[in-house]
Amino acid sequence: MWRSRRKKEGAPPLSNFLVPKVLLLVDWDNLFICLYNKFKQEMRLEYRIGKMVEWVQNEIGELLEGHGFVFAPEHLSVLHQQMCVEKHMRLITCPKRQIREPSGKIVREEDTVDETLIWFGKLMLRHPDVKFICVVSGDDGYVSLMEDALKYGVKRALVPPTVDSLSRKKNLVRMADKHPKTLKRMLLSLDTL
Repeated sequence: MWRSRRKKEGAPPLSNFLVPKVLLLVDWDNLFICLYNKFKQEMRLEYRIGKMVEWVQNEIGELLEGHGFVFAPEHLSVLHQQMCVEKHMRLITCPKRQIREPSGKIVREEDTVDETLIWFGKLMLRHPDVKFICVVSGDDGYVSLMEDALKYGVKRALVPPTVDSLSRKKNLVRMADKHPKTLKRMLLSLDTL
């Protein structure tokens, strides 16, 4: 009865709601620093981010909830924040963790971007619509996240900022899967754009 009512009312078929989605996770510091080190002021950041989002949507699939997720330290500039929002990215600020001596004196600060991205990614792998994960980084620290994706049957894509940003072991790049429909390896290096 429910299905026939949907047809009568002209509602879209249920299959439209079951479109596989891409979980796009961006390590902002890795992206920015690697592109800056290679191109300096000529890095064309907005252009490359736009092309990356276009590639993900054309070659892999639709973004989960229509957005990617950018993990960035607190010092992300207002200009970069605005650009991310315009490119359909949700910003997740990762404050530095302060390490203190027993006396309370701050000894050092630790970056929390990687661990926050990994935590969020592992949480979102359980989302029923997520069929692809795309990590934007060359950091081998994300190998465990990509291994977990495989456990959930989620296909893996990788966007290193530059070929040089990949670790010497290149463990992360080996984890990029072939798209199940196109059989193309889901790998894009931003320095080739």
